[in-house]
Amino acid sequence: MLKPMFLRPGRDDAARRRHPWVFSRALSGNPAGAAEEVEIRAASGALLGRGFASPRSSIAARIWRFDDGPLDTAFVRARLESAARLRDRFVPPETDGYRLVHAEGDGLPGLVVDRYGDVLVVQATTAGTEAARPLWLPALRELLPQASILQRNDLASRHGEGLPLEDELLAGDPPPGRVRFRERGVTYLADLAGGQKTGFFLDQRENRHLVQGLAAGRSVLNLFSYSGAFGVAALAGGASRVTHVDVSERALALARENHAANGQDLTRVETVAADAFEDLRSRAARGESWDVVVTDPPAFAKKTPDVDRACRGYKDVNRLALKLLAPGGLLLACSCSGPVSTDLFQKVLFAASLDAGVPARILERRGAGPDHPVSIDCPETEYLKAFLLSR
Repeated sequence: MLKPMFLRPGRDDAARRRHPWVFSRALSGNPAGAAEEVEIRAASGALLGRGFASPRSSIAARIWRFDDGPLDTAFVRARLESAARLRDRFVPPETDGYRLVHAEGDGLPGLVVDRYGDVLVVQATTAGTEAARPLWLPALRELLPQASILQRNDLASRHGEGLPLEDELLAGDPPPGRVRFRERGVTYLADLAGGQKTGFFLDQRENRHLVQGLAAGRSVLNLFSYSGAFGVAALAGGASRVTHVDVSERALALARENHAANGQDLTRVETVAADAFEDLRSRAARGESWDVVVTDPPAFAKKTPDVDRACRGYKDVNRLALKLLAPGGLLLACSCSGPVSTDLFQKVLFAASLDAGVPARILERRGAGPDHPVSIDCPETEYLKAFLLSR
């Protein structure tokens, strides 16, 4: 018999609206003592859903299904097959690097699966999702039986829940530290051994494609460049030159490898190891001019208390970037801070434009691709914002 978790009177509205997160402060009595399958019930005893508990998290449980059906391998397999069909429909041709499972967006809270060719990289971000491995792993192996499956565990959320942080090989042969994959025929390397996220920023695929289509004959400055993917896409689109700026020498080395993997002319590529803010100030002081600038910093805000400080950072970097734009130049300004809403980020960009003395026009508001779906019941999981601005 499953352990019931009862909500306090009047605290069941979110679950009735199919929001999958059950916060510990909404519970009546003691939460689950272990990461296990649980029933979520209203104070009246009415069943609201079934999911998995995470005893050490403020989100004490995540609901996987909102009916009276079993939470078993068949249910999870159906969710995974639905996720795969969505990718078959929307992932572009000549692309074998994409997000196969996007947690709440695919009805599998806490589970992320990225595909890089014949390698799947999994993140089980909560104790409950880890406890659900006997359900999702067999179904995942059935879906792609030829794939190696690596689980990357060095996550802040896992650390907070006392989970193991060492990576685990769940199926197949150990993959190499760097795995090649393609996006619309362009080759990239995912750094599985020590890279960000699961090894690459797959969420920016459609924005890279945008830059590729805009770059012909233009100079491109790629700030917080990490693996250099925006610059690789720009050269694939015919950019005249690309400069990558990142504080990490390791990241810049990976950028050069990504250019080389596509046979691109490295004489048109410059890599600069520097703090992006300091580098921007120096370029602005020199009066440099660029046709396309990309600002894609790491998340400045992980939690709500970080938002004010994050907005100051976003304003500063984009204020300086706008100063570098040639007349008619383009700025792709990105934020992956979940607590910073699209509306707030737009206001920050307005303030940056005002302080820079550079009028700007919004050409597009963008986000992640359709392989990163957002549950309409859980909009908080939408994190990536990108604005294409024109001077």
